[in-house]
Amino acid sequence: MQSNQSPYETVDQAKISALRHQHAWLVDPLYKASEAVTTMPFFNWVRNIEDVREFKPVAEQLYYHSATFPKVLGLMLGLTSLRENPMMPFYSKHAFGEADHHMLLRDWMLKHGLIESPLELSQVITSVYTNSCVNLAYQLAVEQDREKWLVTINSGIERCSNDFFKVVAPKMYELDAGDIYFDIHVEADEHHSIMGLEYLASPDGLAFDPESHRAKVLLRKALEGVSLWGAMLHSWIGINYLPLFDDKGQLTNPVDEVTGSHRRVKIH
Repeated sequence: MQSNQSPYETVDQAKISALRHQHAWLVDPLYKASEAVTTMPFFNWVRNIEDVREFKPVAEQLYYHSATFPKVLGLMLGLTSLRENPMMPFYSKHAFGEADHHMLLRDWMLKHGLIESPLELSQVITSVYTNSCVNLAYQLAVEQDREKWLVTINSGIERCSNDFFKVVAPKMYELDAGDIYFDIHVEADEHHSIMGLEYLASPDGLAFDPESHRAKVLLRKALEGVSLWGAMLHSWIGINYLPLFDDKGQLTNPVDEVTGSHRRVKIH
């Protein structure tokens, strides 16, 4: 039985503002890029669904993403070097918080008729971009580069996830299908998207020079995460689109330049 208690602390808005100001070289482009993703066709699709069962192709892919993510977090924790031991509580809390989320989603899918049996989920073929997004996290865990992990997973993808759930959670209540699975991610992902910045520091322990090569490497990796997240969401509704961003977070290939077929689920 899953607990409905949140393992996350209340988000400190003053702390968020201070961290955002300190790391503006990273946060400002990421916020601009993630906000651009929220204006893309996937979110219009979510807002326009009229029956919760239309969400089936998204939920099935989301289940795989949700089930895999805590495994990646565990790998990040398990490969932590002795030198990086102070990061272990940070990684373990994140892994613990995510560990049962896929089960919450599975139970929700059963309750609302998106699937008739849990066995159906083992038959789902994940999209190329679902795999790419997950594989990026595996790459970062194996590489054990703390700063790349923090900027890409926590600051980038978790913020995008927060944007996703902020739209999906109220939509589910509109469809009489609201659930703790969706609600908890609004809080959890906002917390994750900020808390990692506390541990972000240049090799000499000082603030990053935005013009340094290292800062540029980190920014590009973080924006890569946003690109893959956006592509993953669109792949779930049959749109082949990889959004790309420059170093200011500006979209360089507008979505109106691509075509796709929005996936609809036939409701019997």
